[in-house]
Amino acid sequence: MKQIALCTALLLQGTAAYAAGTDAPSAFAQPSEHYLLQFAKPGEKVFVFERYDAKGALFQRDAATLSSPVKASSATERVINGVAYRLRGLAACPNPKITYKTQEWDCTKAAQDYEEGIYNHRASVVLCKTLVLQSRKEEPDAVSCFSLVGAGNTNDPYNVAYDDDEMVFFGMAAIGRNKDGKSLRPDLEHSADLGGQFQE
Repeated sequence: MKQIALCTALLLQGTAAYAAGTDAPSAFAQPSEHYLLQFAKPGEKVFVFERYDAKGALFQRDAATLSSPVKASSATERVINGVAYRLRGLAACPNPKITYKTQEWDCTKAAQDYEEGIYNHRASVVLCKTLVLQSRKEEPDAVSCFSLVGAGNTNDPYNVAYDDDEMVFFGMAAIGRNKDGKSLRPDLEHSADLGGQFQE
């Protein structure tokens, strides 16, 4: 029953995310599958990296073939084409053990298992975006990442997987707080509340 409820919640979450998707460059909004499809190439996996300025305008975009599998070093750290990134405003694995696939898992291993399925098996386009205008040496850019998954047919339609949201929903990452206790990711609070029901 718990598994059915989880599937229902994920479907509802995906529907809401789809409705909120945008076809234009946006610093904060989730892209639509149409936006990600413009970067797709037959037989290739593509990585798109976008930088936005303080006003939310697109500053720079780079697109390249994914030359190697995406590695999830932790629930919030990704290595893509040899470059390290971290999910913006999130802290990895607030609890060492979580419920995943209806069983108790080590949080980091669960995140790695989930990400392997999304990034390296299902995704055709991976998009990460940041508000950092220039990378700092030895410091990963803070990003939000999205993947175009699916085959684009009636049995497996295109969908957008939102990495930040999913890590929070599954209890694999916690939303950070500033020194005043305010949420660093108010956009993910609903997913944190919804997902928390399945970790109790």
